Amino acid sequence: MRFNTLTIIVFSIFLLSACVSSSKHEAALAEMDTVRQSLGSAQEEISRNQQQIKKTEQELESAKMQNAQAQEEISRNQQQIKITEQELDAAKMQNSLAQEEINRNQQQIKKTEQELESAKMQVVSAVEELMKLEAKKKDLQEELSESQAQMTTLRNIENETKRRNQIYQKFVNRLKTMIDGGQLTVNIEQGRIVINLPNNVLFKSGSANLNPEGEEALTQIASVLGQFSDRRFQIEGHTDNRPIKSARFPSNWELSTSRALTVVHLLTDLDVESENISAAGFGEFRPRADNETDEGRQLNRRIEIIMLPNLDILSNELPKVTP
Repeated sequence: MRFNTLTIIVFSIFLLSACVSSSKHEAALAEMDTVRQSLGSAQEEISRNQQQIKKTEQELESAKMQNAQAQEEISRNQQQIKITEQELDAAKMQNSLAQEEINRNQQQIKKTEQELESAKMQVVSAVEELMKLEAKKKDLQEELSESQAQMTTLRNIENETKRRNQIYQKFVNRLKTMIDGGQLTVNIEQGRIVINLPNNVLFKSGSANLNPEGEEALTQIASVLGQFSDRRFQIEGHTDNRPIKSARFPSNWELSTSRALTVVHLLTDLDVESENISAAGFGEFRPRADNETDEGRQLNRRIEIIMLPNLDILSNELPKVTP
């Protein structure tokens, strides 16, 4: 439409130019050329504009399509946002519930930790109490063992006492004639059987050689001692306090010991077992009576045959030493 209008204008100008003078005609031609050029430029511009319009229309159409797509995407996004918001709200609620559960769990954990700590303390107390009970049990077991050992020892002592009394009775019965004749006495002293023979029966004063009467008396005693091969005997020599000074006996120690050894040799010759008999001399240091009187000194001059107690019945366990 614009192109037709321009053509009419150009044609009109051309008709008018025929009516003017040559100079004007030339001017008009020049102007027409200018117009033509302008028209060509205008046509070119129109063509470019039309192309641009077409391109713009295409771009607009594309933009519309893109806008429509964008609107659809926006719609989808808005729906997704709404779903996401709903999911977020649900997540927040779940998070709130989870936080509440976490709080409850933390409280439960704290309570459990307190209960655990209390249980640990109870376990420690129980272990300490158990250790005390174990220690007490050990002490009681030791006391029981000691009591049992003591009871065993007491039973052994009781049996030994019965056995000793039986032997004592046999001694008394077998030596009754000598006891009645005043040649010896049989007693129990400090738990031991003691056969006491006065020196005037066995030895002369200041001598360690046996009298015939003494040998006869010891022969009878040996027959009794030989019956108890499981017992041990010690022969003890004693004197009064009157000093003796001789080449053989510088003191009463030597005299009392020599007399005890004389008795030992005789008894072993009479088949009393050597490993069951020993000798000891005490001089004047274990008197039975006062050495101020003749009677007292006579009692102190003696030979004692001691049946030693059976020490095997006693425990060999060492006692506890208190620091």
